[in-house]
Order: sequence, then C-alpha cells, then structure tokens
Amino acid sequence: MNATPAPVTTRGEQAKKTLIAAALAQFGEYGLHATTRDIAALAGQNIAAITYYFGSKEELYMACAQWIADFITRNFKPHVERAEAILSQPQVDKSQIRQLIHTACNHMIILLTADETLNLSKFISREQLSPTPAYQLIHQQVIAPMHTHLTRLVGCYTHRHPDDTETILHTHALLGQVLAFRLGRETILLRAGWTAFDSENVKKISDVVGSHIDFILQGLACQQGNNGNEK
Repeated sequence: MNATPAPVTTRGEQAKKTLIAAALAQFGEYGLHATTRDIAALAGQNIAAITYYFGSKEELYMACAQWIADFITRNFKPHVERAEAILSQPQVDKSQIRQLIHTACNHMIILLTADETLNLSKFISREQLSPTPAYQLIHQQVIAPMHTHLTRLVGCYTHRHPDDTETILHTHALLGQVLAFRLGRETILLRAGWTAFDSENVKKISDVVGSHIDFILQGLACQQGNNGNEK
C-alpha cells in the first residue's frame, strides 16, 4: 500500500521516482503554482534534472497523474477482476456482490486513512475542483472504469439499470461514505477525540461504512421492489 515510488535499480529511474514523489507533495499543496526549484530541492536533485527527465513542469505534472493512475490500478486490480468475473456469470449471486463491495470499500478506507496517500488525495482533490488534462488521464484510465464496475454491481444487486442517472448517483453517494473520511479528516479526528487513524480507529470506520453500505443496498432493492409492485 506504499504510495511513494518503489525502489528501482538504475540511477536515472531512481531520480525520476524521487522527483515524482517530491512533485506529488508540492503539486498536492500548491497545484501548478509549485515551483520546479522547490520540487528539485525536496527531491534532493538539481533543477536541471526536471527538464532532463520530464521536459517541463507541465509534463512532470502529467507524469504525477500517470503515477496516480498506475497506483490506483495496481491496488484495485484484484477487485476489478473479481467484479468482471461476478458480472459475467449467467446468474448473478447477490451475496458475492455484497461481499465484493464491502471488500473493495474496506480496502479504499485503509488507503484513504493512511498518511502515505495524503499527497495523492490532495492532488486528486485539486483536480476534482479545478480539472486539467491530468484529471482526464486519471478519469479515463481508472476512475471511470472502476465507477462503472461499481455502478453495475449496485445495479445488479438492487435490480436497477446501471446506465440510469439515478443508479450512478446512488453509487457515487455510496462512495461518498468512504471519501468523507479523507476529505473530512480533521473534522472526524476532532469530533471523535482521536489523534490519528490507527488500526483500531480504521476498524471502527470500516464497521460503520459497512453498515451504511448494507442500508443503501437493501433500501434501494426494497424501494425498487415496491415500485415494481405498484406497477
């Protein structure tokens, strides 16, 4: 679950990884207002290394976006493959869908409560509010496919069409159960009297979110059933 570039063998690749890690921190904090001088200093590299390895600050920014896309892909690949396997079955097993949604959301909670992913979250949060071509890269490569898979799972469980806007909105709201603990990090730490998201506190968060997921899935399925009976 390490959200910093992994060790590499060549000096050049190590320099690039170090620059991306530093750039994620600086871009996450200051966006494209971050300076190449500060990025290079944080990475312990000469400022010319940015031009040598990436060409420009803008290209380094896009390299950070690609790194984030690769990180998300790597961490959620097993969940995506499981979703595809479940959805390809002639008869979809609702218990398998529920279990996968719980497992994937629990993994997301673990990632999003870790200090190591804070810079990644800051980068994506900035892009959500003021999108650049970097967001399009992340969205197309990982967010859209994963969001679509989750919407299909929710749709199958609740007997709703996955392409309906309402199903997409309900799925996004379900994800909000998890995202609230990253975007509202300081609020919950202060309100709960916690000093950090340690393993015990993360377990409490997972239990609550798990309950909410069941409320949402069961409530939507029940609502859809009632609507069907009325017809």
